[in-house]
Amino acid sequence: MLASRATSEERVQDGGNTGAVAAQPAPAVVAEIQNGLPRLDLCMSALDLRGWLLKYARSLGFYGARYIQLGRPCWGLEESEPGCAIRYLSTSSQADREDEHWIASDPAIGRIRGAYEPFSWSTRTGASLTPHQRGWLDGERARGVDAGLVLPVQDSAGCPAYLSLFGFDESSIQSLIEKRAPEMAFLAGQFHALAKRLVPIAEWVGRAPRLSNRELECLRLAALGQTVDESGQTLGISGRTVEFHLRNSLEKLGASSKLRAVVLAFGAGAAVAV
Repeated sequence: MLASRATSEERVQDGGNTGAVAAQPAPAVVAEIQNGLPRLDLCMSALDLRGWLLKYARSLGFYGARYIQLGRPCWGLEESEPGCAIRYLSTSSQADREDEHWIASDPAIGRIRGAYEPFSWSTRTGASLTPHQRGWLDGERARGVDAGLVLPVQDSAGCPAYLSLFGFDESSIQSLIEKRAPEMAFLAGQFHALAKRLVPIAEWVGRAPRLSNRELECLRLAALGQTVDESGQTLGISGRTVEFHLRNSLEKLGASSKLRAVVLAFGAGAAVAV
């Protein structure tokens, strides 16, 4: 699972100039973080991104990292049910064992939507965890992981993502967040922008046709009981345009009704970023 352990020299040190980095403008911040790392904007494939992510995690003292993007949730889901993962990249040499069900047990996944600031997690806390989540954390701890850092990224398409770096104790991670949160969040956003282009949709996501944001908006309002004219008023478009988008979505999904289209759109994975 873990690619390898960071050496003691690679671990995050208190003091130094890390406190000053967070106060610098974004370009200087990125230059400081990437000192000694390959340039992120030169990554041309998912393999390049994986290599960069591993080096970045090690530069901060972590053992490894994962990148996960979530699909749009079905309407009506609670915050603790954020939807399925649609993109996934791991620095682990055993990443093929980390499937959709394993990822869904990550306790951090329920905190991603609406989160903008980095936060830590520990394998030794969480009385309110489900049995699956507790099993996930027990498995991480058995591999030598004590705690981790999550860098959430909100996506305009409604499909947020996060980098999860795993390794040492939670108190050290909290210190890292206090000193370098802005710069880490900035790089996480850059990584996500590249990952959307270079990392393919996960194999477990259905092969249904992708719907546009407007088609999904029209379907959502139809599912909420709005008429074509009401949907048009909500979206600032004509009722005829709403009908056009609904017709397109039904044809793409091969659905005989709007309700059936809604079920197919989310059940078969059509509601992902396009």
